[in-house]
Amino acid sequence: MELKQMTETVKKVADRYAQNFNVKYDGDWFLLKLQEELGEMTQKYLIMTNRTRRKPDSEAEARAALAEEIADTFSYILLFADHVGINVEEAVKMKWFKYLDKSNV
Repeated sequence: MELKQMTETVKKVADRYAQNFNVKYDGDWFLLKLQEELGEMTQKYLIMTNRTRRKPDSEAEARAALAEEIADTFSYILLFADHVGINVEEAVKMKWFKYLDKSNV
């Protein structure tokens, strides 16, 4: 799936969530939700790597929980970028891919 199509699909899911839970989206909401998801992703990573008091039930379950939080974090990045009018693909190309030219390193 192309990133643009993925963003549109994520927006459909988010719109359904907003409708079901009466959420009013704005830049602050997306940014705060992204921060929340980043915290949850960090927590799942620490559990998976045995750096918390809570031990994972299994490596597979810990990995699956981390994958879910990575998906949440990535999806909220897409939603926030779309909300503020940033094309993520173009931003990555401009910021990261310029370093593929060794003269920019």
